[in-house]
Amino acid sequence: MLIHPGEQATDSTTLSSPAVTLSPAAQLVARALERPRRLLLAALLLGVPVAAGLAAGWASSLAQQDLRESARAQLALYNANLRAELERHAAVPLALAQDAEVRALLANPTPGAVDRLNRKLQDIARALDALALYVMDAKGTTVAASNWNSPASFVGENFSYRPYFRMAMDQGEGHHFALGTTSLVPGFYTANRVVAENRTVGAVVLKLGFDRLEAAWTPGQERLLVTDRDGVVFITNVPSWRYHALPRRLPISLPIIPEGTSEGLDVLPWAFGGASDRIALEEKDGQKRYLLTSVAMPGGDWTLHSLTSLDPVTAHAWVAGLLAAAVVAMAALAAYAVALRRVALVERIALQEESRAELECRVAAATADLRAAENELTQAAKLAALGQMSAGIAHEINQPLAAMRSFADNAVVLLERGRLDSVRDNLAEIAELTDRMAAITRQLKGFARRASGTLGPVSVQGAVTQALALLEAKLRREDIVVEADLPDQPVRVVAEDVRLQQVLVNLIGNAADAMRGCPVRRLRIGLVAAEGEALLSVADTGSGIAEADLPRLFVPFFTTKEAGEGLGLGLSISHGIVEDFGGSLTAANRTGKPGHGAVFTMRLTTTEPSAKEQNQ
Repeated sequence: MLIHPGEQATDSTTLSSPAVTLSPAAQLVARALERPRRLLLAALLLGVPVAAGLAAGWASSLAQQDLRESARAQLALYNANLRAELERHAAVPLALAQDAEVRALLANPTPGAVDRLNRKLQDIARALDALALYVMDAKGTTVAASNWNSPASFVGENFSYRPYFRMAMDQGEGHHFALGTTSLVPGFYTANRVVAENRTVGAVVLKLGFDRLEAAWTPGQERLLVTDRDGVVFITNVPSWRYHALPRRLPISLPIIPEGTSEGLDVLPWAFGGASDRIALEEKDGQKRYLLTSVAMPGGDWTLHSLTSLDPVTAHAWVAGLLAAAVVAMAALAAYAVALRRVALVERIALQEESRAELECRVAAATADLRAAENELTQAAKLAALGQMSAGIAHEINQPLAAMRSFADNAVVLLERGRLDSVRDNLAEIAELTDRMAAITRQLKGFARRASGTLGPVSVQGAVTQALALLEAKLRREDIVVEADLPDQPVRVVAEDVRLQQVLVNLIGNAADAMRGCPVRRLRIGLVAAEGEALLSVADTGSGIAEADLPRLFVPFFTTKEAGEGLGLGLSISHGIVEDFGGSLTAANRTGKPGHGAVFTMRLTTTEPSAKEQNQ
């Protein structure tokens, strides 16, 4: 085929693009990242709105509960405030009903007596800041009043039709809230019956207004109102609501169901807010919802209502929802970032895990070897102690052997002479000496045997007795006086019998060595048990421990003895044994200074005594 200049040969292979092939590692990374991407997308599209909704609902519930409790507490304060305002002057008409001047006036209403009582009532009403204070005769006619000199004076007016007057005449006391027919000012009336010479002669009435109370309520954030038994508002810090009736068709919860009707009355501009304690109000900046809280006033006639804004609840819900959405989004992004790193860290973690497992095996093997070496060292220390005690032990055994030989020779002579009773006595002595030698060897075998490694209850008194028995020959040879101050009741501690004896043998042997050449050689072993602990001390009258040596006393291979007398391992091994028991071993000088002897103290954990020991 001829190719002209400027032309190119084309075929299907040159026009098609080659397929892109990913390496196995890239494919593995792509597969590993596919799932985190899907999870991230699901979290952003589903998790964020769900979390925001749940958090908003939860926060709204908590905020509503807090708001409800706060509204109840605040309503209780308003209730107490209203009751205090009503009860503050409740005793005034009662006291005036007992006043002799009031009784005299009702018995004989002379002009002079009326004038004096008018001025008296005027002064009292002014001091109480009351709307009116007046006295009525038995027929309901006002004979004296605090407003006697005002155009709306009650003097001469007949109020026998008023409920408070009828209740006072029938029951002795009457209360009523109403609009004044003369003054046209609403107020709360309190009336008390006046009795003179065993007959009802009239009543004293106090009329209070609520202007000061409403003024005190105005600065509050709550909308407050008081309704009577008919559901009509007569006290409120919202002036436009006064003398309006509660709506009868709203599903609201009230402690007192209104008995009257709202026909002919303006109804409060309340709308349903979504629940029985929710009210919606149309305001300048739109509709707002309020929490309705109500409480019945004493007597069952009045109901105190509080409307608290739900705006804080909405704000809490929004904040919680936004925070939850932000947290979920950040958590999703963080999880995605962790997933990206995890792909690179999987191999490294596997290598680290393998290295850690190998290291743990090595540490376990080294620990086992160390523990075996420690056990061997402890056993060697016990055998070394036995070696040091061998001279005394040999002496203890040689004495019974010599005596047995003497008794045996005597027995032969006595037998030849036919003195069988004396032969029998010699044989009994030989048996006792044999038992003594068996006890010595038994103690040595028990001390020399290997420790089991199992902790359990061990008698401290028994361990002390065994240790002293092992060192009896040495203590007697060194002329050491032993003082054992041990309780009568058994004291058991968490330990191991053989190893506890080993510690005691080491401490007692060291104390004996420390008192060598001292004029006074006294060894004291004390035991005190209280509050779950036992303190076992070994004290001597030697030269004590140098202050510089105290910190290094339990360091391995540290010794204050002459060369060849010790390796410096006894105290270190004893310290480790006591720590294995869960206790501690400390050293100190008896008087705090060297020269008066040393004291070693073991602090061990006690076990519960058995029932038999408790009964002893």
